[in-house]
Amino acid sequence: MNLPDFLVIGSMKAGTTTLFRDLMLNPRVFFPLEKEPERLCHDSVLSDEGLQEYARMFARAKPDQRCAEASTAYTKRPVFEGVPARAREVLGPEARMLYVIRDPIKRIVSQHRHEVAVGKLETCKDINDAVRQISRYIDYSRYAWQLEPWIDTFGPDRVRVIVLERYIRARSQTLEAVSEFLGLQPVLEGIDEGRVFNKADDRRVVRGPWRQVLSGPLYQRVLRPMMSTETRQRLRRVFLPKAAVPQSQLSPETEAWLRDQLAPETTKIVQMLNTADLLLPAGTEPFTGWG
Repeated sequence: MNLPDFLVIGSMKAGTTTLFRDLMLNPRVFFPLEKEPERLCHDSVLSDEGLQEYARMFARAKPDQRCAEASTAYTKRPVFEGVPARAREVLGPEARMLYVIRDPIKRIVSQHRHEVAVGKLETCKDINDAVRQISRYIDYSRYAWQLEPWIDTFGPDRVRVIVLERYIRARSQTLEAVSEFLGLQPVLEGIDEGRVFNKADDRRVVRGPWRQVLSGPLYQRVLRPMMSTETRQRLRRVFLPKAAVPQSQLSPETEAWLRDQLAPETTKIVQMLNTADLLLPAGTEPFTGWG
């Protein structure tokens, strides 16, 4: 039975898709077709049937490949609690975790733009109202709070954190460090140093007959497994229209309020990264947070 050797656990709108796409270029790494399977969010994965269903996602992995999956819901407390405990029960204590973070305010803005674009928000389309009324915006940017259960469950030697801003500036160096942490030889050929994936401006709308085609069994079971991720994305760009993405704009007052709300968490994650050897790539330059 194939199950993940490592997980990309989040955070939402912080660059996990870029890491996912970069790691997919390594032939020793197997990801299922779906990013965000989220199976470990639910107790059903602990049943025999649920475990078998989860394992089927990795059935195509070759014997020399490391299995992995990426689900940002794994660091979406308090919506999903108990994920690290389920992960340890299903994957064992040797599994490794990668957590991607970015400037917490920019992450919040990106999350709001995403949720408006996909129709998740019927109210609070003004970000200045949303961040005060909907707790998840701040909760998902509480990086230390999200990370602590994973460290408590697996230990600090099994968890590493990637800061998106540093990742983008030093793509190859970061991927080399990630590969070393995972026990892999790095594969840097094909990395597009200047491209960040899954930006809100690139989102496509699936509607009309395309919705039926893309959700139907012919595409899902036959055509989709035959296409690479890059091919699928290229076809989406050709055939599907861009989503209307709002320009979520924080007022200076709201941004100052958010930074004040998140200040204790920002201080805590900075301390954790500089004292617990969690940061990738490690180096002499201390992490001081975001300006």
